[in-house]
Amino acid sequence: MMRSMRWFVPAVLLAAGAARATIAPDAARKVYDEVTPSLVAVQYSWQNEFNKQDLIGAGIVVGEDLVMTSIGVVNPQIPDDQMKDFKIIVPKEEGEPDEVEAVFQGRDERTNMAFLKAKKPQHWKPIKFEDAVAKVGDPVLSVGMLPQAAAYKSYLMESTVAARLRGDVPQVLVQGNGLAASGSPVLNADGKAIGIVSFWSRQGLFLNASTDALASISNVPRFYVPASDFLLSIQEPPTPDKPVVLPWIGVLELSGLNKDVAEALGLKGQPAVQVGDVIPNAPAAKAGLKQGDIILKFNGKPLERGDEASELPGILHHRLLRYKVGETVEFSVLREQDQPLKDIKVTLEEQPKRANTAKRFYAEDLGLVVRELVFQDTYARKLPPTQKGVIVAMERPQSASQSAGLQREDLITRLNNDTVTDIAEFEKLYKAIRKEKPHEALVLLVRRNNAEDTIRIEPPQ
Repeated sequence: MMRSMRWFVPAVLLAAGAARATIAPDAARKVYDEVTPSLVAVQYSWQNEFNKQDLIGAGIVVGEDLVMTSIGVVNPQIPDDQMKDFKIIVPKEEGEPDEVEAVFQGRDERTNMAFLKAKKPQHWKPIKFEDAVAKVGDPVLSVGMLPQAAAYKSYLMESTVAARLRGDVPQVLVQGNGLAASGSPVLNADGKAIGIVSFWSRQGLFLNASTDALASISNVPRFYVPASDFLLSIQEPPTPDKPVVLPWIGVLELSGLNKDVAEALGLKGQPAVQVGDVIPNAPAAKAGLKQGDIILKFNGKPLERGDEASELPGILHHRLLRYKVGETVEFSVLREQDQPLKDIKVTLEEQPKRANTAKRFYAEDLGLVVRELVFQDTYARKLPPTQKGVIVAMERPQSASQSAGLQREDLITRLNNDTVTDIAEFEKLYKAIRKEKPHEALVLLVRRNNAEDTIRIEPPQ
C-alpha cells in the first residue's frame, strides 16, 4: 500500500533544475537495450460469479522463468480461486508477442509484490536488483512499457533524485522528466537496478484499460520504491505450496502521538505510538500489552521516524511484517508518566483468515453470492468470534435479492425458519428448499448496523 500524498510538488519546481546531472546518451542506450528484454506483461482472467474480465499489468523478469509484478495487478481483494488462465506476454520488436502459459506463485504483502512462473522452463534474462542508494542530485533512468494499444513498446525516461522520503513504504522523489510507467525498474548511472516506480493513480496499473497509448507518458510518476524494500521477496518468492504467511500481534488500532501530546507526556522529540483496541486472546493480549500503552521502542531501539506522526503506525506495521510467525518481538511501553518503560515480549502468530480466501456460494436465481464469516467480519461488528451466519459478498444488479433490499456485507443468520451456522449449512438449506419448492419466496433474517431485519426475496418466476 502506497503512502498517501498530503502535499503537492509544483510542476515548475519539478521541471526546474539548472545544472541537473545527466547520463551520457551511449550509457542510456546501453541501459535501455539491456533492460528491454526483461520487461514483460502479466495477463489473467478475473472470473467471478457474474462476469469475466481480462486484466494485463506490467511485469519484470527476476529469474529465468520467474516474473514479478505489482500486487495491485492481482489485488488481494480478489478471491484467489477467481483468478484464472495466467499468461506471461513477451513483446517482440517485430510481429505479435509470445504468450507463455504461467502459474500464479502468490502475493507478498510485506513488499506489495506478486510472482508468476512460466509453466515450461524459459531462458529469459533476469534483472538483478541491488540495494544501492541514489543520493540527491544523482541521475536515474527508468525503462517502462507502453500499453497493449502501443504493442507493449519499451521506452526510456531520465530524471534526477530530488528527495528521499520516510513513511510506511520508503519512497524516493525525482525531478525533471519523471519516471516510466508504474512498475518499471529504476536504474542508476552505473546501470544497477535500484528500485521500482511506485503506483501512480492518474496512470493506472493495467495495460489494457485505456485506448490512450500515451497516457503513461502524459501522466508520469515521480516516486519510486528503493530495492531495499522488496529484495526479500525476490530472494524468497512465494510458491503455491509455500505462500507468504503474514504475522500479527492482534492490535488493530494504533495511533501516532502528535507533537503536543508527546510534549505533555514528557516525550518531546521521541516517536511514539499509542495502543488502541487489543483483541482478546490475540498475541498482544496474551503478552500483557494493554489499551493506552505508549510504544517507544521496538526490539530495544527507538521507533523509526516518519515525516508526520500519522505515519508512525504504518512504519511499525511494515517492520512487523518482516518477521516470521513464531518469532518473538519486544515492545518497550510507557504505561504511566514518569515511570520506567515496561518491556513486553510478544510471540507472533499467523493472521486470521481473510475474505479473499473465504468459501463462497452462488444462489443463482436470487443473484446472490454469500461467503463464510471471517475474523474481520465479527470484529468490525463487535460480535463474538463464535458468531454464526454468512456474509453477503456480491449481488447481481437488478437481481431478486437486490430488489428485495438485501445489501452487500449484510450478515444472514436465518434462512426461512432454520439457523444458518456457516456457508455449508446455507448451501444445504438453500438447495433443499429449491429442490422441494423451486419457486418459493425465501425469508432471510439479517443483521445490519447492529440491528436485525427480515427480508423476503421473491425469485423470478
